[in-house]
Amino acid sequence: MSRFEVIESRVWLHAESGRKVSIYGAVPYRTSATDEGWAVVPQGFTIRDNHFGTVGCGRPPFATREKAQALADKFNAR
Repeated sequence: MSRFEVIESRVWLHAESGRKVSIYGAVPYRTSATDEGWAVVPQGFTIRDNHFGTVGCGRPPFATREKAQALADKFNAR
């Protein structure tokens, strides 16, 4: 297994307001009765460091898997 791999970047998205929040924090609603309108959606591709278990690379998600793979390949070549 490579140290860096490409994964889908996902966020919580509120359908009505368009707000986005990280899936790696708390859920953006208080109870299951108030979760209406929130859904986890894909927003491109990023990389995961399998050595440290971290996700992201300090930049917005890539639009294509190929662009994210190019960065993962660069990091894996070090």
